[in-house]
Amino acid sequence: MKFGKKLGFLALLMSIVLILGACGKTGLGNSTGNSTKNVIKKSAKDLKLGVSISTTNNPYFVAMKDGIDKYASNKKISIKVADAQDDAARQADDVQNFISQNVDAILINPVDSKAIVTAIKSANNANIPVILMDRGSEGGKVLTTVASDNVAAGKMAADYAVKKLGKKAKAFELSGVPGASATVDRGKGFHSVAKSKLDILSSQSANFDPT
Repeated sequence: MKFGKKLGFLALLMSIVLILGACGKTGLGNSTGNSTKNVIKKSAKDLKLGVSISTTNNPYFVAMKDGIDKYASNKKISIKVADAQDDAARQADDVQNFISQNVDAILINPVDSKAIVTAIKSANNANIPVILMDRGSEGGKVLTTVASDNVAAGKMAADYAVKKLGKKAKAFELSGVPGASATVDRGKGFHSVAKSKLDILSSQSANFDPT
């Protein structure tokens, strides 16, 4: 993703957060439709957000964190950032800590799209809105998911490989973190092209680690 698109991604994300405060939508309501948390209109400077990043060992997510930090600072939004270090259990604990701190919303970049479901449901039960970043979840209620089209990205990667290496070129596939929606979706896009145009000798996880 180009730098300009990253800025657009963060601007959209934080705009959603500001709308939360301006409209007073700081509670989602529980499963019965009855809110257990008073809905209060808040200005940006009164918002308190929890941000869970999958890892800060990846330059992309460092840029995401830095962008959120800068935007929040400019708008005087209080944020708490937790690095899950690609550990789904640790991320679940981080989200639970945000819930205990009674934040107004939780922004999550999931380590694992299935494992994060329980944490999202806990936030739902506490009437705390959840916004997902870059990766989706397999359950729970989220206000929105802000992400690029990872299926299209996978297709682009395969098309580029075919263009540079030629049809039926032998290739190895290095994928992302197992269980992450971005990994699954990029894999779908990649294989939709590669299965007929490349000879994939082997596939293994690289955990989105560029090193």
